[in-house]
This record gives sequence, C-alpha cells and structure tokens, in this order.
Amino acid sequence: MEFLKNKGFTKEEIIMIVRKYQDSLDTMEMISDNIEDVIDYFDSFGIRNIPKLMYNRIDIFYIPVDKLMEIFSHYSREYIIDCLDKDPAIFDELN
Repeated sequence: MEFLKNKGFTKEEIIMIVRKYQDSLDTMEMISDNIEDVIDYFDSFGIRNIPKLMYNRIDIFYIPVDKLMEIFSHYSREYIIDCLDKDPAIFDELN
C-alpha cells in the first residue's frame, strides 16, 4: 500500500484502510494505477478527505476515471463535493 503514502495518505489512514480491506489488498495492489488516477482526479476536482472516502467506499476507487468523469459531468462540482463529504453513500444515487 506504499502507493497511498505517495498520494499523501498518513500512516494511520493507510493502517485503517488495510485493516478494513484486508481481503482486498491483492486487488488494490493490482489496480493501484487506477486507484492513483482516481485519487488524483478527486484531488483536482476538489473532493476533501479522500482517505475517509476511500475508507467508507473503496468500490468507488475501482471505477475507471473516465467513467467517474462521465458520472460527475451530470452534476455541479459543488453538489458532488458536498454530497461525498457528507455521505459517501450518495454516490449510488449519482451512478
């Protein structure tokens, strides 16, 4: 999970994610490039607290960035940022 450290995640955040998703670590490593792309996209989009979002909704980080861009294009930036910050489950309604 070193790639998360390179994206600014703290040691504590990485430990929490690793503990919660212990059974998915191999998958996460295999698609680490996509996860990094999603992190970069979210960061550039203005989404706050990406580690918290990852902890709550790892499945979102498995989605290709171009698909996320398509989903997000239907909503205002402020709406998406606010919704994902308050309740990551709202992503299911965006999809």
